[in-house]
Amino acid sequence: MKKSTKLVSAVVVLAVLGGVYVGLNTYVSKEEKTESSSEEESKTEVFSVKTDDIKSLEFIVDKKETTFEKKDDSWVKKDETAFPVNQTTLDSAASAIEKVEADRVLKKVDDLTEYGLDSPSNTVTVDTSDGTTKFNIGDENTSTNQYYISKDDDDSTVYVVAADTVTPFMKSLYDYAQGEDFPTIDSSTVKKVQVSEDKDSYVLEENSDGATWDVSSDGSSDKETADTTAAGNVTSGLGNFAYDQFVNYNAEDLSQYGLDKPYATITVDYQEEVKDDSSDSTDSSEKDSTASESDSESVDSTDDKASAENSSTDSSDSTDASDDSSSSEDTKTTTVDKQLVIYVGDEASDGSRYVTVDNKHIYTMSADTLSAVIDKAPSDLWSLIVNYLSVKNLDQLQVTYGETTSTVNVSRETSTDDDGNDTETVTYKLNGSDLDETTFTTFYNKLINMTAQKRLTDKYEPDGDAELTAIFTEEDGDTQEVAYYSYDTNYYAAVVDNKVYLVNKMNVKELFTAFESVVGTEEDSSDKTDSDEATTDDTKSDSTDMPGESIEESDDSTSETAGITNDSDTSEEENTDSQETDSTEE
Repeated sequence: MKKSTKLVSAVVVLAVLGGVYVGLNTYVSKEEKTESSSEEESKTEVFSVKTDDIKSLEFIVDKKETTFEKKDDSWVKKDETAFPVNQTTLDSAASAIEKVEADRVLKKVDDLTEYGLDSPSNTVTVDTSDGTTKFNIGDENTSTNQYYISKDDDDSTVYVVAADTVTPFMKSLYDYAQGEDFPTIDSSTVKKVQVSEDKDSYVLEENSDGATWDVSSDGSSDKETADTTAAGNVTSGLGNFAYDQFVNYNAEDLSQYGLDKPYATITVDYQEEVKDDSSDSTDSSEKDSTASESDSESVDSTDDKASAENSSTDSSDSTDASDDSSSSEDTKTTTVDKQLVIYVGDEASDGSRYVTVDNKHIYTMSADTLSAVIDKAPSDLWSLIVNYLSVKNLDQLQVTYGETTSTVNVSRETSTDDDGNDTETVTYKLNGSDLDETTFTTFYNKLINMTAQKRLTDKYEPDGDAELTAIFTEEDGDTQEVAYYSYDTNYYAAVVDNKVYLVNKMNVKELFTAFESVVGTEEDSSDKTDSDEATTDDTKSDSTDMPGESIEESDDSTSETAGITNDSDTSEEENTDSQETDSTEE
């Protein structure tokens, strides 16, 4: 009985406490709302105006009184009507003073110096059809992010206002200017980049295959194959070019920006697709002789296809779709060759550089953005692939390793089956003896995919004989040679003609090991038993049924790794061979 009584008492107490909590919570909530409402009501209106009634705004910009006035519903700079005023920025400034309210009001102020109003940082003059109002801007209260202001007709009252009331009037001149965007360059359409500098200059030019690049110091005959990644970094860097700050809309003295004698000049040749109405197609072709008709036809067919798809998707709008198709036929897209010249001047105070594309409008551009293109030597863009020759073009490979010279000959025979399908059979012989295909291609892929860490530009005199020399003979009789010399503890020097590549020592050691396997295959084959020979014959028979499968697969991977340095002929031949292999397998 006592336990029951205690339990009931506890429940009662809990209920009372819960009620007290709810009541207190409700009271506090009401008090907070009341306090918030009181604060809103306590705000004092300092100034109000309809933005449409504002005729002009005058305030200090870059330590100079500047007036922006409305003309035909547009803002203009009163003393410089050609100045490209940013309409949005001025509209925002006008909206900021549409209703100026003070969070606090300090009355009967004797000393304005405490608030920075004895010598205001700015004075805003608002001119309307009803008259003129001025208010002064003093110091910022950094702890509250508020500003002290006063009206020009009452210097004994100080108002504390939010920062967003005054900050629209505290910018530099070109913060009120409407700049242009940097011309759009699609990196995939860049064909040539020429950078001229006092220190370093280079010309990067796309080859006709559309996949590889050449680089030189001046575009002359000393062209080198460019590294595809490095070339891509340059072109993508151009695609990322963007202005930072607008500096001058009508520069008359380029020397103050270092643009009379530019630090660098960047010339970009690229392409751009433009659309023209059929009615203007004749005039367009006359005006632009560089337009590509093939590209135009390609795009037109795409547009026609899209129009047809839209028509079939929504039958209820078939009439509209038909109209769209007709409209598409009336539009032609052509590819136009364009050129953009970018002049890079001195460094600005923030570390960026002044740039211009027309010697009139001056902007700044960040040093990081520019670094993707400028301050590079041709050697920075060189390909580091030592040498590449597709096995499909190989006729003979002569390798001197140590004191022994070995020769691999490649033979190709084409046969036609009953269905008229051609099959190419590839065989390899090492010093006249059959050579395992996989063993050879493993070595060969390491040889042609060898990539250096860097290239030497100084004259190189080998210390001793080459440890491995490979002489490639192509099917057309052309030859190329690479020789590997021990360089130091980290590198081997791979010499190709007059080019010297420094290659990671471990990679070269792996190459040597792979070649030792090639030679070992030949030695083992001479000691084979009759049983082994029978097995070999069976293997040959199998490989005949699927000729060149493993070598084609190996060479495909080679193309993915090193094909970036191929010329266009090699690339086309590889594609043809690949197609032939596919048909054979089928």
